[in-house]
Amino acid sequence: MSQTRWIGGFALLAVISTPLGARPLRPPTPTVAAAVSHLLLPTSANVNGQFGAFFRTKVSIFNPTTFAYTIRAGLSTRDGEVAVSSILIQSGETRTFDNFVADVFGPYSAGAVDLDSGDDLYRFIVSAQVYVDTNAGRYTTSVQFADDLGALTPARPGYVVGISVNSWFRTNVGCASNASEPQTITLRAFDSDFFLVGDPFSFTIGGYGWAQFSVNVPLSNGGITIEATRNVVCYAVEVNNVSNDGTFQLAIPF
Repeated sequence: MSQTRWIGGFALLAVISTPLGARPLRPPTPTVAAAVSHLLLPTSANVNGQFGAFFRTKVSIFNPTTFAYTIRAGLSTRDGEVAVSSILIQSGETRTFDNFVADVFGPYSAGAVDLDSGDDLYRFIVSAQVYVDTNAGRYTTSVQFADDLGALTPARPGYVVGISVNSWFRTNVGCASNASEPQTITLRAFDSDFFLVGDPFSFTIGGYGWAQFSVNVPLSNGGITIEATRNVVCYAVEVNNVSNDGTFQLAIPF
């Protein structure tokens, strides 16, 4: 039994290989992200936002190993890596920074954060969130980190989906480069039926650079296709215009 649906000029064929009412076989158990020796947090903030908000980034790093070691932390903006610092962490220790950008790098506003212990034996676990304090309390947005499997390449564009840009929500899209040379990123917005909305938007970032831009086309539960000329990690953040509460989504390569 098969079903065909036309979306944006493409025929999507869905083949149902099991009888109706039968339970299909499950695929192999998915891999769970493990402790790592190197990761990229594609965004962080220490900056004023809309409607009087001030966004900060909280980062907690846990050392589950029996070693004490130093983690190299690098901060990248559009022009590339602009600040470097070292974080010493003992065996079994959790280091928490309530305003990571300011505490570790100084007076910078935003950027991507690269954390590297330099040795596969020196692994760590990270929890990160961007937050804003309001009269109604604290609103937080968890930030996912990425490794090579989460990177976009020229042959493997990325997608963020289910986002809106209207009177209630605004959306930002950002990218952090994994390449030493400059590259161009192209964004294409599409609606819930996979039709292009507005014109494509392109920007350039330097080697190991980072940049974030607002999506300026109307969307209702639509998405963004992200194409890159080199290796890059991208994301979207949809923010409520009243509460400043945000939802982070790492771009998924396909």
